[in-house]
Amino acid sequence: MVIPKEILSDYKELYEKANRLVEEESRSDPPTDPFRSHYKARDVLVDLKKQLDDQLVSVQASEEDGGQDDLCYRSLLAFVCRDLGRIFVYTEEQSKGEEFLNRCLELVTPLKLRPEAVIPYIGAVNELSIVLAAKEEYKKGLDLLLLAENSYEEFKASGLEPLAIQDIFSPSEEGQEIAAAGAKELESLYTLVCFYLAQMYGHLGETEKSAKCCHRTLHRQLQYKSYDAIDFALNTATLSQFYIGEERFAEARHHLAAATLIMAEYEAHMLEPEGMSEQQRQDVTETFKHRYADVARCWAKYGLHLMQTSRERLLRDEDDSEEAKRLEKAIQTLRLAEAEESRFPGLDLTACENRISCDYCLTFDDAKLVFHFVNEWLDIAKDYYKAENEATEYCKIMQDYAEAYERIAFFEENPENQAKMQKRRAKFLEDLLDLIDPIFYMKICRECWYGAGTAHAAVLDVRLDAIRAKSSPTPDEIKKVNQSCQKAIKHFESFIKSYTAKPPSEEWRPNMDEEEQRLMLYAHFHIGRIYYKLISPHPVQQLLQLTNCQTYYQKFDEGCEQHKEAAKTLQAEVGVVREMLQLLPLKMNTVKARLG
Repeated sequence: MVIPKEILSDYKELYEKANRLVEEESRSDPPTDPFRSHYKARDVLVDLKKQLDDQLVSVQASEEDGGQDDLCYRSLLAFVCRDLGRIFVYTEEQSKGEEFLNRCLELVTPLKLRPEAVIPYIGAVNELSIVLAAKEEYKKGLDLLLLAENSYEEFKASGLEPLAIQDIFSPSEEGQEIAAAGAKELESLYTLVCFYLAQMYGHLGETEKSAKCCHRTLHRQLQYKSYDAIDFALNTATLSQFYIGEERFAEARHHLAAATLIMAEYEAHMLEPEGMSEQQRQDVTETFKHRYADVARCWAKYGLHLMQTSRERLLRDEDDSEEAKRLEKAIQTLRLAEAEESRFPGLDLTACENRISCDYCLTFDDAKLVFHFVNEWLDIAKDYYKAENEATEYCKIMQDYAEAYERIAFFEENPENQAKMQKRRAKFLEDLLDLIDPIFYMKICRECWYGAGTAHAAVLDVRLDAIRAKSSPTPDEIKKVNQSCQKAIKHFESFIKSYTAKPPSEEWRPNMDEEEQRLMLYAHFHIGRIYYKLISPHPVQQLLQLTNCQTYYQKFDEGCEQHKEAAKTLQAEVGVVREMLQLLPLKMNTVKARLG
């Protein structure tokens, strides 16, 4: 028995009517009735489902051994249940949607390696994974997606051609053409499987697996030319940040280069489509500038992190044993092998990649190239993110400029140049503090106060070293030392006051996290240390400075007792402070004797 063409034609007409409502007419739905077309499509599909259900029961009764018609009706019914499930989920009726998606899987799971069943099976799994993620059932969603992935691989290995629903509606007339459509749909569905796997792994904390699935998704989008240029660039640049955090700079650079190339290709043609209104042109241009600025910021983060990890590596190398160095070399070799799996072979990224190294900086000349590279990208980002309309993002860019000066200062061997770089760092942060209101931007202000304080403290150390190298410092040199002290103290005190209870008191704000407590302890330590370094010929002033030093050191010591977890990394500072708290009374008595 073969299903009559006129019956298939009727089913096809209903299915295509529902499809038009969802894909085309829904775009014109009013905001007051956003699901109007989806509800109409749902009604059409419910009617079609009833017809198919009835026919399937009839066929199963007459063909006990399960003939070709049984498979055909099962497949059509599965496609309809999948689409109904998708519509119910879209119209925010999750439980009903889940019911239809599970019905689809019941129909085709036993047949999932058949050409008629593989597409509705994988399609339903994808839709169901969205529902499970919304319910935070990530492990269940992951297991389901992994089964779909295995089914896709087995089906591909079989060499069979997958059938789209149009193939089943028109089995003979358009077979060859539609088979190609089925293959395209299957590849698109598997790309979504990769995407949803990345989300599930991410939710389950398996970041490495999530990153691999993200890359596979992006690679497949390129391979099948199924990407939106802006979305691809943003997703690729975002993935680069994972590789940066893992210190896999070759992969990070490769992904950022891919994002940049795709954006450049898009820019060359984005205003070409005929019939674009002036408003549409402006919107397209605005979106491009916005997202290009975001890619620029990712490039800047790449350079900043490369300088930071290079610094940490150089400091670590001084203490590392030979065994630790061998282990690091083995890890690097392993990562080189993994890097091949994280590339886009179809893109020529050589020119873009050659603009910046992916190797650790060893010298000032190495770091200087990265520093200038970072500034170039920050300039691009700053051209878009303005203080008047994107204040928070503007602030982050200014902080990145400041961080770039902090990073490059480490590699500079000339102390005077180091001081200049730290002053530039402080200037960026102080300009930002003049611009923003702490009431609305307290977190950023705290970061700026602390950063500016440490910058001026670094300048102070350079100036003190210069004075110690001389037999007698000039009044101007002493004045500059004291200026650095006062600026650093001012910023650290502003930082501390932002955490004290209202009205101002000695009590710290409750519910501070461990990192905030640690920075508060450090701020007290810095102020105590800086008060001790102030230079004054007057005993009264000296006594006041020593008293202030003692006050802040005591607060630091008491704070370490109260916040033991936060103080764990400050053991060296604790030792220095406790020794100073014993010496300070003696020093103060000596100054008092001069006054007496």
